[in-house]
Amino acid sequence: MAATSILPTRPPGPRGLPLLGSALDFRRDPLRTFVTAWRDHGDLVRFRGPVPVILVTHPDHLKHILADNFANYPHPDDFNRKVSVSVGEGLVTSEGEEWQRQRRTVAPSFRRESLERFADVMADSAGRMLDRWEDVCRRGASIDARIEMQSLTLEILARCLFRADWSADARVLGDAVRIQLEHINAKLIAVADLPERVPTRRNREFLAARKVLDETVYRLIAERRRNPDRSADADLLSMLMHSADPETGRHMTDQQLRDQVVTLFIAGHETVAATLSWICYLLSAQPAATERARQEVFQVLGDRPPTMADLPQLKYLKLFVQEALRLYPPLWQVARMPLRDDRLGGYHIPAGSFLLLNTYITHRNPAFWDNPEGFDPERFTRERSAGRPRYAYVPYVGGPRNCVGLAFANMELTIVLASILQRYGLHLVPGHPVVMQPDISLRARYGIRMTLQEVTTEQRTAADASPGAGVPAEEAAPAGGCPVAHAPAEPPPAPGCPYRPPAAG
Repeated sequence: MAATSILPTRPPGPRGLPLLGSALDFRRDPLRTFVTAWRDHGDLVRFRGPVPVILVTHPDHLKHILADNFANYPHPDDFNRKVSVSVGEGLVTSEGEEWQRQRRTVAPSFRRESLERFADVMADSAGRMLDRWEDVCRRGASIDARIEMQSLTLEILARCLFRADWSADARVLGDAVRIQLEHINAKLIAVADLPERVPTRRNREFLAARKVLDETVYRLIAERRRNPDRSADADLLSMLMHSADPETGRHMTDQQLRDQVVTLFIAGHETVAATLSWICYLLSAQPAATERARQEVFQVLGDRPPTMADLPQLKYLKLFVQEALRLYPPLWQVARMPLRDDRLGGYHIPAGSFLLLNTYITHRNPAFWDNPEGFDPERFTRERSAGRPRYAYVPYVGGPRNCVGLAFANMELTIVLASILQRYGLHLVPGHPVVMQPDISLRARYGIRMTLQEVTTEQRTAADASPGAGVPAEEAAPAGGCPVAHAPAEPPPAPGCPYRPPAAG
């Protein structure tokens, strides 16, 4: 009688420590822990611990969770509880029918045709930042690209949300948002977090910042209620206020508006800022690709500010942004918890399992990416993207719960990058450590300290001498997710994924 092969019911994984499993490794170095486990055990890995964790990395499994069976995979209750203390019951923390209602109401405000009015705001804010850099450049001083991009993206988001109301609240909102982010990050990595009513120093700072944020946002909502704006250049707050659920006709209450606005500040601002800071690093680390992108910008724009109408012509710039998002996905990992039992890769996944979908590893899997640690924007051309699984590239998650601000982020990343390329070269300060810090987004732990060099006349005229140099021969492939010298020519030191692991079922 022939023997039959029986799959184990659980995915393989490291043994870890008694009782604690891999919990201490998660706290010490989560990125390296996950990459090492993926190499050793395959595309599905089970970590022991106080809360068992299943690592998910294969595109087919991501597609099943995020798209095909997404209703069975909401965020874990613990994630929603920890994040909702700041953002309330907005798009990130709502589930089921409530999430569907919110998505139907909010999505029209973020369609591409609704956002054209904000391109000038993005270009103007980027231009004002670059004007401030003039003094830094003259003095030979340096900037921290992480801090600069955090300030810039917060200003852009606030100006798009509130228009003229922003300037008086810039400093107080910036500090409040920073404290909210730090508090959420600390809660998400804590083995056991104290409730906000316990009067620790961190909790007191968080509650004070939340009070400031609430007072500011509710005041602006009240002003908009008194003076509604339905004009063609209305801000995002007005657009959200007038948007109604197409199925019920209901508009958002003040509380619901508050939760959506704060969600945009906490989630949208941080992810775009992280991406732009890594793009600044790449402008130093990849001089050849940078100059090619710069030539395209001058061919298309000359010295004038970029507009939304220019974006389709900036083809190589789009590829540059997509490759940056592959190497440094801002949502490098997301959590899901099945409501009902399921199967992945031949393994039984019980209801209530804690799943971590790791796009950092997915984006470095050599089964889908040639030279996965290299920087190669043209891997996203249509020709070279043919046959690649859709869910091999998910920097901002995919499926029905993908980033609602997809078009907004694409436009912002491209406009800011084009603006920088027109005026400055960025160079990493020699010896400055560039280390990835995996929080809610993938950030630079010690910042990205850079010096500035004004773009020369020769660089401007090089575009005229090489027409079409920046544009790849093939058309760019459709974006798979929410986007876009004197330094090492590779990404900063981090756990790499140099080879394909054994199949996990």
